[in-house]
Order: sequence, then structure tokens, then C-alpha cells
Amino acid sequence: MLAAMTPVSPRPRGRPRDPELDERVLAAAVAELADRGVAEFSLTSVAARAKAAKRSIYTRWPTREDLMLAGMSTLAAGLTPPRTGSLEQDMAILLDKVAAVFTEPRLTLLQRCVAEISQHPDLYAAFKRDSVDRCLAAVEDAVHDAAARGEIRTDIDRATVAEALVGITMLRGTFAQPTGSPVLTGHQRTEVIRLFLDGLRPRL
Repeated sequence: MLAAMTPVSPRPRGRPRDPELDERVLAAAVAELADRGVAEFSLTSVAARAKAAKRSIYTRWPTREDLMLAGMSTLAAGLTPPRTGSLEQDMAILLDKVAAVFTEPRLTLLQRCVAEISQHPDLYAAFKRDSVDRCLAAVEDAVHDAAARGEIRTDIDRATVAEALVGITMLRGTFAQPTGSPVLTGHQRTEVIRLFLDGLRPRL
């Protein structure tokens, strides 16, 4: 009697995707955008920076625009509502993550994209959606959850809170901080959170 044999799944064709290569290419794309901007963005230069074959890049991002957008989307990558159960803790986490957007090389990339990308409407729309709107949406969701818990007033305009919180961080990251210093110190972050919570909590 033949022993029962467990069916073996066929191996997928081609090489498995290399996440380390993806990270290197995206980091190289960010550096390329920060150094050269949208107009002079070069796939050849990205390949050299990442020490990757252009063919490998094309299999992942078929066009120059695809790779630029993928690099831009890393500005706010992983920025989601923390949902800790406390708006104070959510804001502390979100402030740190938003502040990370305004550190180098992301800050230079952001500044160059804002200056140049309006000449490329499709790129601009995707950049705004994947970078700016993602930051705002994460804060809005945190405010929504806090209102549902009864932690803050329900008449709060979530969009205004999100724009104000992100705006403070953007202002400090772009203009107010000395080179190499944190966007927000621990004390500044605490003061910003206290200011917002005082304005959002139910009035006595």
C-alpha cells in the first residue's frame, strides 16, 4: 500500500521579492528627489545610489513617476491612528511621527516637492493624498475616537484640529528649529498637547 503523500504547492516563478532591495531603492529615490528634485529625477542615478540593477527597479516600479510617488509616500509611511485609548497618548505618538516627516532628507524632499510638483498635476494629487492627507487623516481619526469615548467635546471640527496640530509641527520643522536639533523637544511636545487638550475637553 502506497503511503499517502502530502501535495506540494508549486514554487512561484521568478525570484522572491527582496524587501531589503525595496528599502534601498526607496531610500535612494528619496535622496535623489531631495538632491535633484522632480524635473531632474534619474532612474539611473537611483540605481547607482541603491546599488541595484535598473531591471530590478523596473519590475517593481514600471515608470519614473511610479518610483517618485513611492519615494514620496515614505514621507508619512506608517502614520496611522495609534488608538491607545487616550487622546493625550495618541497625540504624543502622532506628534513624534509627524515631526519625523520634517527631518532630513525628508524635509528637503518635502520642500522641493512643494516647490516643483504643482507643475505636474497628477503627481501633486498623489503626493498630497499619500503624504499630506495621510498625516491629517491620522490626527482626525484620533480626535474622532476621543469624541466617541466622551474624552473631548463632540462639536469639535476634526479637520481644524488636524491642520493646527500638523501645522505647528510643520512650522517648527521648516523654520523654527536650529539645524540638527529636534523638531519638538519633550517639553514643547507636552506644552502643545496640553494646549490642545485644554481647548478640546468639555467646558465646565
